[in-house]
Amino acid sequence: MFTIYLAGYISGEKIEECIKWRKDIRSYYVNKGWDELVFLDPLNGDDRETIDYEGLSSTVIPNKAIVHRDYQSVKNADLIIANLDTFGAERQLTGTLFELAWAWTFETPVIIISNNPRFNKHPFVQDTASMIVSSVEELIEKKYLNYFYKGQVSAIY
Repeated sequence: MFTIYLAGYISGEKIEECIKWRKDIRSYYVNKGWDELVFLDPLNGDDRETIDYEGLSSTVIPNKAIVHRDYQSVKNADLIIANLDTFGAERQLTGTLFELAWAWTFETPVIIISNNPRFNKHPFVQDTASMIVSSVEELIEKKYLNYFYKGQVSAIY
């Protein structure tokens, strides 16, 4: 098994956009028959319906539990895919930036999805990222996830 954590913006205001990119990645690999991939997704499950408009809290899950679950997800992942898009919302991606710092601490490879030069040229983002792509489509087209999987788990010819 190869575990991938899908880090990124979470907001009740932009929930469809927050879910879509994650679903697109999972669906692509599931449809290709990559059953050995495990996707850890903070928006997987019923609790996404309890996220407030700004995405800062849940009406059911305590904040500390959210942080601890996401920390464990990053800790247990073989690869982090972090989407730095806020989909036009004003609030920053504070949680995602924490997750990038945790990944750095755990020496976990990170693929960052961003077309924002403020992030892409920032030294902390550049040093944290194993690679930076501009879109989910580029990630899939260039088979970057495949590169990490084949190099760490099993060769597929």
